[in-house]
This record gives sequence, C-alpha cells and structure tokens, in this order.
Amino acid sequence: MQPFIINLSGKKVVIAGGGKIAARKARVLSQEHAEIKLIAPDFSDEVRKLSEEKGLFLVERKVELADFEGAFLVILATNDRDTNRILAQTLPPNQLVCVVDEATEGNVIFPASLRRGHLHLAVSAIGASPKLTRKLKKDLESQFDQSWDTYTEFLSECRKIIKKLPLSYEEKNKWLEKLLHDHYRMDEEARNMELEELSRIDRDGNKL
Repeated sequence: MQPFIINLSGKKVVIAGGGKIAARKARVLSQEHAEIKLIAPDFSDEVRKLSEEKGLFLVERKVELADFEGAFLVILATNDRDTNRILAQTLPPNQLVCVVDEATEGNVIFPASLRRGHLHLAVSAIGASPKLTRKLKKDLESQFDQSWDTYTEFLSECRKIIKKLPLSYEEKNKWLEKLLHDHYRMDEEARNMELEELSRIDRDGNKL
C-alpha cells in the first residue's frame, strides 16, 4: 500500500456506524473540514455530542448502498462483521474505502498520526498490530515535542522568502540546508537573527 496525505477539506465522507469507532474516525476527519455524514440505526452519546459540536449530519436508519454514491471516502464501522464485508465487496473499486474491523477488505488504512506545526508524522503496521502502531506513536510524541511547532513555522516562512530571492539554485539550497541545524529549533534568538538576515537581502541578491 502506498501512503498519501490527502486534503479532505470539503470532501464528502460517509461513515456507516454510530458507535465508538465511528465517533473516533469522525472526530479525526472533522479536523480536516470534511463534510461528514454518519448512518446507523442508533448513535452513541459520543457521536451525538460530536455532531452538535462539529455540525455532522446524522441519518438514523440502516445503511443502504445508495448512501455512498458520490462519497469521496467511505468508512465501514458498523458493529456487524458481515455488513462491513458485504458493503466492502459491493462498493466500486475506485472509491476510497476503510473497513475498520478488517483492513485488508478496504483500500484505505488510517495511520496513527502526530502533528507538530507543519510537520505531519504517520505510522501504520497495515493492520498487523494496532498495539505496535500506538506504541510507535507514543515514541514519536516524546521524540517530537512542541518545539517543532514554532520551528516548522520558521522553516516555512524562511522558505517562502528564499524562493523569491534572486539567488542561484545552489545558493538557495545551501541556505535551506543550513536551517536544518537543530539549534534553530531550540534557539528563538537564532531564528529571529536568520529572518533578519534574510530581510537584508535586496532584490539583486546583495546584502544591504
């Protein structure tokens, strides 16, 4: 399987299920500003509360195949193994489908992910060991602390400036590589000095 990072903003997502797992998937996807519809005969209190908070659309009945028409992403999270399996087999092969209780039946797997500013880390054992995936996420959380929030913002700002400078490709690349030294992540003053230096370069590439 090939990992991707996909922009789900405004995309239609249909979740079959109204329990704990469905709520967890909906919570994650709501942060991506997807248009989320959940369909199930009953919804947990967690799902109803999340719907009120995030404006999710709830349909309280059994799911039907027609419910998935036009969906960019389908998540099969009912509490019935046979229902999930049959729906997965019936949906068109070009539709993105996540089957929460049997990853191999779908073509999408949700990795454990961690965000630190512009840095987005994801890890998955492709269904082989969810416990390993959770353990690795905890390891990443300790390795990449909150300092990466401001550091990646700094890198993004510098890159935007450097791309516009009238410098050669080699000069730009050398400057961008220099910013990867870890002291820029740890030292706010060093970051500010670097930004000041960039601001002193005029349109001809000469220091003012």
